[in-house]
Amino acid sequence: MSPQRLGVDDLVSLKAALRCVMSACGEPLIVVTTFSGCICVFGSPSDALSCQHQGVHQIFPPPVAEVEADEVYRDQRSPVGGRPWVMMNMVSTIDGATEIDGVSAPLGSPGDKDIFGTIRTLPDIILVGSATAVSEHYNPPSTSVSTKARRLANGAWPVARIAVISSRLDFDLTLPMFQRPSQRPLVITTVDADPLKLEQVAVHADLIRCGSGSVDFPQALREMNELGAQRVLSEGGPSLNGALLRDELVDEVFLSVAPMMGGSNQRGIARGEIPHIHELELRHVLTEDHFLFLRYTRAADMPATQ
Repeated sequence: MSPQRLGVDDLVSLKAALRCVMSACGEPLIVVTTFSGCICVFGSPSDALSCQHQGVHQIFPPPVAEVEADEVYRDQRSPVGGRPWVMMNMVSTIDGATEIDGVSAPLGSPGDKDIFGTIRTLPDIILVGSATAVSEHYNPPSTSVSTKARRLANGAWPVARIAVISSRLDFDLTLPMFQRPSQRPLVITTVDADPLKLEQVAVHADLIRCGSGSVDFPQALREMNELGAQRVLSEGGPSLNGALLRDELVDEVFLSVAPMMGGSNQRGIARGEIPHIHELELRHVLTEDHFLFLRYTRAADMPATQ
């Protein structure tokens, strides 16, 4: 469907404009919107079952339109005090499962992979827990010319840097992300980590040591800021996300909702003790092939932790 820009000032015009969008989609479609404080529904639930967009469409904010993901996700993301802007990206089933058999790939789709790639062009540093990095077989980030161009357009470093979180340093140093000397990852650990393991890791990665017993995330982010990082993206797992939320360090959340249920007894994109409610503002809703791609930012009246 080609982009449709709707400018209406009465309900009759709204209905006519939406019929145009629905016919342009080429598939039966249900649209729910608001007009003058009322909820308006166009189409029927039986129609909605067969709606399967080709290409990414934005359904909030209006107008309904086919969009370029790079343009939709590009935004101003300034450091907060002495730390980078912190984003979180996860995929989840409708009932909250974030993995099947230990990995997230079965939850994805071609559109989800495209959105994942787009979001990866935003940060300077990609933050990941060591268990997730191992189970997902993390590789060094892309160094292709096209990726560099997209990243530079977003104001990011030409090549992203991986930062692995680990207190125990018990991961395999033969993993692909440790095997490219020109792209040494960061390893963020504690000041009391095992000295022998520190020596082994230092051969393959640059170390940031902060916190005793567990990683001090506010300090780690401040040190990333000193390296020049302005935006950091957490790719999980849920325990890492929970720690960032606990310390009130999350500024933006990307959530891909897969049209699936079941498959795992692990639930939630963030786990652990998170004592405070975090209010967010919905920035956009995209859809493709029955998936939803949601973007939220920290509510304007919620102070950020530095």
